[in-house]
Order: sequence, then C-alpha cells, then structure tokens
Amino acid sequence: MDTLSMIFSFLIGAAMGVVIAHSWNTYVAQQAVEKINNLFGELWRQHTNLLQEMKRDMDNPDYKFQREFYILRKNQRFSSGLTKPCLAYFLDEHDNLEDQLKTLEAHGFISNVTEPNKNNFAKYQFSEKFVELLRGKKS
Repeated sequence: MDTLSMIFSFLIGAAMGVVIAHSWNTYVAQQAVEKINNLFGELWRQHTNLLQEMKRDMDNPDYKFQREFYILRKNQRFSSGLTKPCLAYFLDEHDNLEDQLKTLEAHGFISNVTEPNKNNFAKYQFSEKFVELLRGKKS
C-alpha cells in the first residue's frame, strides 16, 4: 500500500467517524427533547390549573423577564421590598400547591430559592427551559 492510498483511507475513515458521531449526537439530542416534551405534557395534564396560570404570567409582557415567584395565602400580608411587580401563587387557589411545586422542582423546572431567616415566604425560581416550554404551549 503506498502512502497516498494510506492517507486517503485515513481521511475517508475520519470523515466516516465524524458523520457517524454527528448522527449519533443528533439522535441523542432529539431523544432528550422528546423526553422533556413528553414529561412537560404529562405534567400539564396533572397540574393544568397551576401551569395555565404560570403560562398566562409568562405570556404577560409585564413579567417578560420575571423568573422568581412567591407562595402565599390570600389574606397574608406581603412586601417583597421590590419596586417592580412580583409573581405570587396562592395556596388557597391550588389544591396541594406545595406538592405540585415539589414535583416541578424534582424535574428541574423550578428551584426553591427561599432565603433563610429573611421572611416566612417561600420563594421559587423558574428555569429558562420551563419558561420556554410554558410560552410554547398551545392552549
């Protein structure tokens, strides 16, 4: 085998490796997106009222960049100390709200960011992926 044939064979083999690796990575990425979309669809069916309210909030231009929200009772006095509006979801309006939030948190869609010893209000944050899924959901 001459040197030119060996170099040509090497380049063809390397190109095939790149094509196969790219195809595999594309497949894995598609599977991951499909898995997240299926999970979100299932969560939407299980927690329709809460997720519909969250979607309305994320579609509202006033909350375009808002990612934090509080959990309160309707008659609870609250001051976030912020000058901008904040999001709140009420225990009185959603059955087992805390359990629903634990489910969303377990799947990485929200995070509990309550600041210890600051106040008695549970504070959460939406993940960017979750906001994207909410905004993309057709009602």
